[in-house]
Amino acid sequence: MRGLTLIGMPAVGKSTIGRLVAEKLALNFIDLDNYISDRDGRSPVNIIKEDGEDAFVALEEKCALELDLHNTIFAPGGSIIYSSAAIEAIKEQTKIFYLFLPLDEIEKRLKDRGQLRGIIGWREGLRPLYKKRSPLYEKAADCRIDIAGIDNQKIVASLIEKYRLK
Repeated sequence: MRGLTLIGMPAVGKSTIGRLVAEKLALNFIDLDNYISDRDGRSPVNIIKEDGEDAFVALEEKCALELDLHNTIFAPGGSIIYSSAAIEAIKEQTKIFYLFLPLDEIEKRLKDRGQLRGIIGWREGLRPLYKKRSPLYEKAADCRIDIAGIDNQKIVASLIEKYRLK
């Protein structure tokens, strides 16, 4: 069975929603940041601090490419969108859903914590990052789910319904 990948900006709930969907569908769940931490022995934040953003993006791509995502709910970091090779491989194995939130909602959720979370491109500021990434998410996604003002259970139900239809 094809897997399901959740993409989107930081703080939209990819990992939280992904775990809930995996539980409901009795599928595997992989959070790419956790996978990288387990594999590398360092958190994404520490990898970025010690090796730089480019090194982390390369590692993120490498790790994503080595995964079998069939029967899996996959929650990569928001910067996976910069790797066309990873997105292509993910598309072959999964249906990609873009969890969309407007910029003002992401600002509320992040509250200047981007550096602490290890967000690639955070130095540019959230607004330019959002402007840069949003069209990439739209292009990569099989389906966009607008999640503003919707509770997690309704998001999960909507995702499962759309996943089964795609």
